[in-house]
Amino acid sequence: MSSGRPPAGRSASAASAPEPAPLRLGFVRGIAPGKWARRWHERTSTPLELIPFSSGEAPPAADVLLERAAPGARPAGAEPPTQDRHAVRLYTEEIALVVAAEHEVAEQATIDRATIELIELIGHPDHAAAWPPPGPRPDPAWAPADAGEALEFAATGTGGVLLPLPLARHLAEKGRHAVLRVEADPPLAGTSVWATWDVERDADDVQRLVAIMRGRTARSSRASDAEAEPETPRRTPAARTPDGRGARRLPRARSRPRRRR
Repeated sequence: MSSGRPPAGRSASAASAPEPAPLRLGFVRGIAPGKWARRWHERTSTPLELIPFSSGEAPPAADVLLERAAPGARPAGAEPPTQDRHAVRLYTEEIALVVAAEHEVAEQATIDRATIELIELIGHPDHAAAWPPPGPRPDPAWAPADAGEALEFAATGTGGVLLPLPLARHLAEKGRHAVLRVEADPPLAGTSVWATWDVERDADDVQRLVAIMRGRTARSSRASDAEAEPETPRRTPAARTPDGRGARRLPRARSRPRRRR
């Protein structure tokens, strides 16, 4: 009579099978990779390790990085012709102004460019050149070293800080700051979020993760390392007549019959 236990040999081989090494995904603060991590775990048994890091820090040793780039720029190492990292742009971020919770505009949900020009902007290393310029600092030694320090200045009521909206929401402190989404015409140039990876690490597991981040389904084809751009449909060449001329196009059918005069 069978005991229902698996054969000893099969049990031993299953126990000795090594677990797959985790895929390491580094992400700069303000970017939320949770939805991609959930989709990854739904489609594969390979663990995914999430490693946060701050802007200005050396990126961690990771298989894939989620990086933020200034408007119109690419991540470091991804600039042709001497690029050593593949890069795929995922999306563009909106911009926000962060002010003190007691500021006169703090109750607003949005702010326009004209009002921004009335507020002294506090400069920081992540302030993009495409944005309205920050005010001068009397002593450069007191200039904020990062966005977090700039928000400390803003909390005292000395001005406002422009940041990507997700990063502003991540760093702002409830009760001390107010986050206002910028609505400008033309809009302020947004920062972009990229997935990057070393050209020598261009393996199937990396491509699978990048495909998930680009919104591909489990049945979609492999993602390329180029930025996703919509393809322009090709025009079907017109049929040729026996004399070599192109066939004339037929007029479009009208929705209403023409009235007789």
